[in-house]
Amino acid sequence: MSARTILIGSATARTGEAVIAAFLNAGYRVAATSRNRERLESALGRIPKGEEVLPLVADLSQPEAAAAAVRETRAAFGRLDAATLLTGGFDQREVVDTTLADLQRQIEANLYTTYNLVRAALPVMLAQGHGHLITIAGGSALDPAPGRALFGASKAAVVTFTKGVARDYKQRGIVPTCLVAGAIATAEAEQYLAAEDLRNAATLDEFANALVYLASPAASGFAGSALELYAREVD
Repeated sequence: MSARTILIGSATARTGEAVIAAFLNAGYRVAATSRNRERLESALGRIPKGEEVLPLVADLSQPEAAAAAVRETRAAFGRLDAATLLTGGFDQREVVDTTLADLQRQIEANLYTTYNLVRAALPVMLAQGHGHLITIAGGSALDPAPGRALFGASKAAVVTFTKGVARDYKQRGIVPTCLVAGAIATAEAEQYLAAEDLRNAATLDEFANALVYLASPAASGFAGSALELYAREVD
């Protein structure tokens, strides 16, 4: 059987290198997108076996770019077993300090990009008879922290969208899941998290390994689920 294939959108996000490395270590063939070719090539150069990754320049806020990324992945590898999107917009302000345009930007960055990738991947996966779609939300999707009403609302939409996709295709081999992640101990998080909060956050490996599991056939029973990754943050 051919190696499983994943398309990782926005792969130059803070978690990108860890996620790509985890999928390569799990034996996946990987396609990775970024809007910036130089950043993507630099990131891949720091990853063992990064030269095996198919680098794709794509702005996933544009439907045609998402569709092209899916086509190029399938052309290179012959199949598309899983797809995920690592990043989106973030806004932390009290509602009175925001505008409708701010809310629109959050929805466009978080929901629209997710929709575009899922919409592009579905026809290929339906033709294959299988496919895993892993969306990502923050903990604010379920319980927004102060100042995160807009961000939380846009990510809550991602959770609901994922559940809806699962219901549409539950008899056709499609497994959509949403990973709801709390704080992640990225290098950038070290600049703003207190030492205890950093210790309690999910490690990059914990986050990446969760995605590898959700992309695997072993996760087929979780279709439509929003799985929470809070590491040691739980009181």
